[in-house]
Amino acid sequence: MARDDKEREALKKSLSEMSTAAKLKYFFSYYTIHTLLVLLTLVIGISVLVRVVRKKDVILYVGLTNTAIGSVLEGRLTDGFTEAAGFDRRRAEVVLYKDLYISDNAAGENHEYAYASQLKMMGAINAQKMDMILMNRESYDVLSGKGYLMDLTVLLADADPALRGILQPGLVENDVILSDNSLETALGEEEEVRIDTEQVTNGIRATDLPVIREAGFPDDVYLGVIANTPRTENALLYLSYLAGELSP
Repeated sequence: MARDDKEREALKKSLSEMSTAAKLKYFFSYYTIHTLLVLLTLVIGISVLVRVVRKKDVILYVGLTNTAIGSVLEGRLTDGFTEAAGFDRRRAEVVLYKDLYISDNAAGENHEYAYASQLKMMGAINAQKMDMILMNRESYDVLSGKGYLMDLTVLLADADPALRGILQPGLVENDVILSDNSLETALGEEEEVRIDTEQVTNGIRATDLPVIREAGFPDDVYLGVIANTPRTENALLYLSYLAGELSP
């Protein structure tokens, strides 16, 4: 009999003479590493599978700047729209960017927070992961001036006439900066500050839109659409929902 066969026979005989407890102790002492590797592989595999199964498609990214909301309005701005627009909540979601603060006041006590918020917003916009903004007047002026907001006359040209009729009274114009030599003037490269602007219809006074109105904001809030959004169709759906044209 070959040596390997003799060793296997001896091992079988040895195991047959062991108690159950001794067999378990032998198994775990001999196969511990192998068992742990198998279990680790299973855990990782299950974790990846769960993430894939639970992964949702983002139908809209909405930012809130200088605007605090409660849980009720948050639900309406997210799951409420998903259901009203006919999306499956198990597969689709609205991502809400909260607690953003936008200001051009360099002397303000929240200047560092405002700077961090603007960096976060710019990153999201550049990655096309920011579609709409709900904001106060200060942040509306800043974002408009920087040219981040879409001309809503262009967007609404393809909208349902009924929606245009509802939104038209709330459309507002704001300045968009075309050129600004303030930096060159501060550096002494030019003597006189020259800022060229144009008026663009790039905001909606959203305070009285049905979904927003119930929140009871003490001051006006505005809604804008980010200029480079690839989700204009869903943005129009969102405006219809906020205007009360969609219901679950």
